[in-house]
Amino acid sequence: MFRDYIINPIDPIPVEYVATLKRLEFEKDYSLTCLGIAMLKSRMENYSGISGKYSSYDKLSSSLLDFERNIQSKCEEPSLFYYIYSISEEDKDFIKEKFEPYGFEIKDSIGLLLKQKCEVECTAVYHKEKNIAAIFIRSQDIRYYHMLIGFISVLFPSLFKNSPLKPEEYELIKSMNRQDKTSFIQAIQNCVKPYAFEFKHLMLATLLRNMHETRINNAKREVDNQRESVKMYERQYTDAIASLKEMIRNYEGMKATEQMDKPEEELVDYLATNPHIHNMLIRNGKLSFSVSTLLNNYNENAWKTFSDRGGIYDGKYRTILLDVFTNEKNRRIFLDQIFSDDPEFTVKIAGNYTLDLQSCHIATRSDYNYETADPMYKSYLPNPHLKLFSCLGGYERRVIEQLYNRNYIGAIELCIASAGSVDLDETDQTFRPFLGWIMSSREKILRRKDGVEMTPEEALIYLIDKEKENETDQTDN
Repeated sequence: MFRDYIINPIDPIPVEYVATLKRLEFEKDYSLTCLGIAMLKSRMENYSGISGKYSSYDKLSSSLLDFERNIQSKCEEPSLFYYIYSISEEDKDFIKEKFEPYGFEIKDSIGLLLKQKCEVECTAVYHKEKNIAAIFIRSQDIRYYHMLIGFISVLFPSLFKNSPLKPEEYELIKSMNRQDKTSFIQAIQNCVKPYAFEFKHLMLATLLRNMHETRINNAKREVDNQRESVKMYERQYTDAIASLKEMIRNYEGMKATEQMDKPEEELVDYLATNPHIHNMLIRNGKLSFSVSTLLNNYNENAWKTFSDRGGIYDGKYRTILLDVFTNEKNRRIFLDQIFSDDPEFTVKIAGNYTLDLQSCHIATRSDYNYETADPMYKSYLPNPHLKLFSCLGGYERRVIEQLYNRNYIGAIELCIASAGSVDLDETDQTFRPFLGWIMSSREKILRRKDGVEMTPEEALIYLIDKEKENETDQTDN
């Protein structure tokens, strides 16, 4: 019982021939394949291999179920099923009763031999007429597999009924019990000598056929590639001619009509006087600029819902808050006077944009350094959608539409509007981080109703003092 695997067909058996044969599903090596060629090819007309299965199950009952399913399918070639299991809940009598109706018998001598020689639990069943057999064994040791497939003449008795074993086949079976695979390989080579010419003929014929097919396929591939190249060059030539004609028409039209028109003149005046636009840069048909504005567009109903539920005041803002805002009551007083129907304070907010006036596209940079571009931005917060995700939301489509219509002022106004907009519904992604930026800032990022600019801490003190004054007035009245 050799432990080594037969990892390739044994010479002179060619792989081309083995590729045409049926083999056990999940078979681990080529020992049974080679054994079948050596012992069954001469006994079967048009030998097509040994089908079946090599598999493992936890329970014996699962193996029995699988075998029962397989024997109900039609098999023309010999079939061997080798099942490895670890838990045995059924006995030999149960197996006998289960498969007798199908015409199977238990080969007791095989099980007894394994039990006596190796102390391994094993049951072998076979069919006298249909050349179907199964082995159920409680061990994964490959040595037992090599020994058990040596019972091929016992498991498929109808194939050997009129053709008893030859001396060289006896030697082959005996080699299955030796510890070294060398004897098995030599025995196989001895048994397949009668097929040496057939195998060589098959190998050479396959080699030459593949060589010619490869040449033909390569030649066809070259023809196909060249044909596609010709089509590609034809398309490129046609497109190039069409592009040239279009460029000539464009050039001639520009010579006659190109000059600064009304939309562009209006844009110049607008940019020169707009207090929200800063750090303009015009290069290669692209206009880049930054925006300073106030938070003026958010969903007030969403804030009311947040406020009623109270969860928005929990302090989970992904940044270290100023000491005064570690108190939930202070956070509530402060935030309710920024996000409300009539807020006492609003947030100074910034954005950056690049408009491609030629191709009609818009872009923004999340890594834009506002303070480096202009020190005034030290007291501004970046729009969280632009800062965190370089996202303009629904504004992007509307800006592009205005650019296509050459309404440049409308496009810039939409950019200013987007800078002053915050989507409260994107709570965890953008809104909570934004609240954290506000309550951790020491800069004058807030503008009061009367235009006075304050830090968040100053704003909170103002609100608390104002609240106390209101309470005093109510008491006096």
